[in-house]
Amino acid sequence: MTAPSPHLRWQAAVHAHARHLNDYIARGDACDWQGMDDPDDAPDLSALLPTLMEQLRAANAGRDADAVARFRAQWPPLHEALLPLLEDNSQGIGALAWLPDGGLLVRTGAWYEPGRVLVVRGLESQALPSVDMFGASPDRRLVALAIGGHLEIRRGDEPAPVARLPLPRGDEALPAVLAALAEDDAAIQQLIPFNDGHRAVVVRGDGVFLCGPAGIQRLLPTAAELQEQAAQEDPYPVRLDMVHAAVSPDGDWIACGQQDGRHRIFDGHGQPVCGIGPHGEYPHHAAFFADGRHVALNACHFYNGATIAVDTAAFDRIDTDFYEEHPAVRVVDPGGRIYASAPVAGGLVLGDAYGYLRAVDAGGTLLWKQHVGSTISAMAASADGRMLAVGSHSGTVHLIDLASTTANPEQVGVRAHRELRRWLFWKQEAAPLAW
Repeated sequence: MTAPSPHLRWQAAVHAHARHLNDYIARGDACDWQGMDDPDDAPDLSALLPTLMEQLRAANAGRDADAVARFRAQWPPLHEALLPLLEDNSQGIGALAWLPDGGLLVRTGAWYEPGRVLVVRGLESQALPSVDMFGASPDRRLVALAIGGHLEIRRGDEPAPVARLPLPRGDEALPAVLAALAEDDAAIQQLIPFNDGHRAVVVRGDGVFLCGPAGIQRLLPTAAELQEQAAQEDPYPVRLDMVHAAVSPDGDWIACGQQDGRHRIFDGHGQPVCGIGPHGEYPHHAAFFADGRHVALNACHFYNGATIAVDTAAFDRIDTDFYEEHPAVRVVDPGGRIYASAPVAGGLVLGDAYGYLRAVDAGGTLLWKQHVGSTISAMAASADGRMLAVGSHSGTVHLIDLASTTANPEQVGVRAHRELRRWLFWKQEAAPLAW
């Protein structure tokens, strides 16, 4: 009897493993995961990887959509099966943003890694060597580009920028003793332009800054924290770990935090409003729901964590400590260390350390969940709410159709949405590979 062809062996193993995992998740959810053993290991398909990669490169050679679609049908993707290739190829995806014409901006490499910015349109990718980092506004209609030491805020394909702003130097509002110790730490971790196009929040390891026409204002560390640090017997340079920020859709609020301390809320002009204690050990991520009525604040401990949703209407009367209960605070995800998020209709998609996407509403109801691979590192929803781009530390970008109601047979999750394509931005490949 003739042995089945390589792609048929791969396809059968991948689909069988997905059925096993979906059954495992259904049983776990039904019993609230009490007494559940570990799932079966992924199939060892390493012997088929050379053939898979040869055919994947061939499918991409002509940038032909039909060839890529045929390849994906024959070789459905399974992250775990690619693990032998990731040690030499993987890299973080530092940022993602959709453009009005359907193009996708991609920053390869996490913010602390060497990388580059590209734009992907269809099956074509183009490097943008002049751009260091980028970020989208809450309504996803503007993009801020870090170019040559300044910010350009652009709307769609309009040739002239809406605004051009200076980038922080890093010594803003520092006491003299700390300014003398300041290190060169200009790597941008987040860029968030406001919907009005005239302001932007810049997140770096040496602070969170609000940039506008009138200049640059430091939000974190606060003035009191800087004075306390400067007064120490052996002061040290400003260095924030796990620093992060988010801007509300209406531009009225800025939420930010870092590993040490509570989450901080500022108004849209940089004035402090309140502090909110996390329901976890270390503040790690912040994001506003699409309607702006709640902010999600995540804190982590190792690879786990908890996310709370806080009613923005309560900002003027809330001042909580760690784990403190409050009528305006609700735990909406009790288990994830969240690295990236994106607003969607009725909720917020949270991407965690284990490669899961979980969409929740502000009341904590799970809308859907699905597994895409390794630790999530970036996420972006299109302005029309149709598409979701998800980047992970495997160097993969997943393109997901949020309007779909049926998933592919290789996908794992609950009410999962169809993944249309994934891109491999791998270090050892001459060009990105569409799958």
